[in-house]
Amino acid sequence: MNKVFLVAFAMLAMTFTGCVEEEEGALAPIATFFVEKDSGGKWHVEVIKVSKQENLAGFSYFLKNGTGATYTEGNGFGEIAMQNVSGELHGIETTYEGDDGKLENRANNVSADDGSNYPVHFFDDDRNGKLSPGDKFLVFGQGNSANGPTESGWILDIKHDASGDSIGSAKLLGN
Repeated sequence: MNKVFLVAFAMLAMTFTGCVEEEEGALAPIATFFVEKDSGGKWHVEVIKVSKQENLAGFSYFLKNGTGATYTEGNGFGEIAMQNVSGELHGIETTYEGDDGKLENRANNVSADDGSNYPVHFFDDDRNGKLSPGDKFLVFGQGNSANGPTESGWILDIKHDASGDSIGSAKLLGN
């Protein structure tokens, strides 16, 4: 009886170990944000904590209105890192320092925009190419130096591309 029990236990343990390894590979990091609105109509969303740092190219952003629908006009969603995907330029990273002139131009366009075309900007604060504490998103509403669509009650949601999971959301509040 003891041998049967040990064999059954060993088989169960091997199955469980395989599941744990598989799930760990697909687990998305978890992020915490601090949000503050300035008097110019912009929300500053700072990454406070990330459970594990991964390359920016593995994350997307979604600007969601008060009903939870993704803002689809302009660049209300997409890739965070500057990327050239099959000839199409993507990204909202204003601190891009790569060697692709087209992506550098896009980064300059994002940086110079008042929220009209790019309602969300991203700043890789430590320039490490990963989503990490200290990095910042800038979300544009209406105000002195802002001409974006965002209103109080909207949400900035950050997703992990590999898993499809949301790693964190920032509620944008304030008048």
